[in-house]
Amino acid sequence: MSFTQLKSWLTLTLTLCLLTTSAQAQQQFHGPFIDFDEFNPDYQFFAPMDDDEFGKYKANYGWFFQYDKMYVGVTRPDAQLAKYKLDATWGDRVDFGYMSEQKTGWLFSVFDIEGPNRYQVRRAERLNRLIEDDSDDGGGGGGGGGGGGEQTPPQDENNPQTSARDYLLNDSINAGRFNGFEMNKVWRLGENDKGQITEPFIGLRYVKFRDTFRDDEYQRFTDDGTPIPPIPDPNDPDSPAPDEAEIEQYTRVQAISDNEMFGGQFGMRWYHKPTTHWMLSGEIKLFAMHNFQTYQDTRHIIYTQGELGIGGETKTETNANESTWGSGAEFTWGGELRADASYEITRDLSLKFGFNWMQFGQGISRGGNRQLNSEDLGTYGFTFGVTLNR
Repeated sequence: MSFTQLKSWLTLTLTLCLLTTSAQAQQQFHGPFIDFDEFNPDYQFFAPMDDDEFGKYKANYGWFFQYDKMYVGVTRPDAQLAKYKLDATWGDRVDFGYMSEQKTGWLFSVFDIEGPNRYQVRRAERLNRLIEDDSDDGGGGGGGGGGGGEQTPPQDENNPQTSARDYLLNDSINAGRFNGFEMNKVWRLGENDKGQITEPFIGLRYVKFRDTFRDDEYQRFTDDGTPIPPIPDPNDPDSPAPDEAEIEQYTRVQAISDNEMFGGQFGMRWYHKPTTHWMLSGEIKLFAMHNFQTYQDTRHIIYTQGELGIGGETKTETNANESTWGSGAEFTWGGELRADASYEITRDLSLKFGFNWMQFGQGISRGGNRQLNSEDLGTYGFTFGVTLNR
């Protein structure tokens, strides 16, 4: 091949490469998410608000953030007599996301409710009611070991919570904790004739609820294993008296139920600005989820033989533990309703308060009864917090 032909082929190849590169440079990739600086924010969150009464309200675009402190009441399990009584607790909720100028965006929400933790607590005095303090640490007695003295066995020590020889018997009334996460695709519709803006959404939801059931019992026996009643039976001359006790039994039954729910939801949010500073908003969600249930039942028993009275010593102590596990699956459905009022402080910053209701209609395992693993669960309460650019 001559140099002239080679030069022509190289020129043609270079031209094709440049054309191909130019054509590829015109292609655009559109992903489901955006870059953080897509909206070119000015970060002037505390700029004065536009309170021109003749100006038309314009919904915000860009990234937004909302934090709520929640004070809610949680319904009790079916096994409780006062089923519809609510037990109060605190929680937190964070909403964040963005809305593009094309009136579409994403909404993410995370919540955590720290309770409830409602127990009935009873105090049961043990056989040897007091251990004399043989140390100089003033720690309530029974610690031993201070200053190189004789060590006190752990089973002879006082209860650190009461500084006495006793058991605190806990019976759960309503104990649990739940949290969740959701991700939604949002669309913004146009303003209607009443000045209200509507944002429908659809997405995925995950919720975990852990229920804790606990039942503690305390019983005394004679040396031959005969149960001792709290007071002698007047109709039974052979009924053992309380001072005949030589053996005590502490039993703790605990049942933990984990409900992990996955599913979808849809809903809508609407908001309206009737005055310059105030904004009213509402939100409704409907969801359906599959509940993966996991159970753990534990029975812990302590047998103690000792001397009755003040300063008595423990002779023997036996601990027994038994644990069982199980699993199940249920379908649950429900909804959530919010109503808020926010007051604008600056252009982007607002203070808010409102009401929140969340209900699971069925499919929740709680109360320690494995045969009734499809109960309902509801929370009702108030929220207060702060919003940024929403």
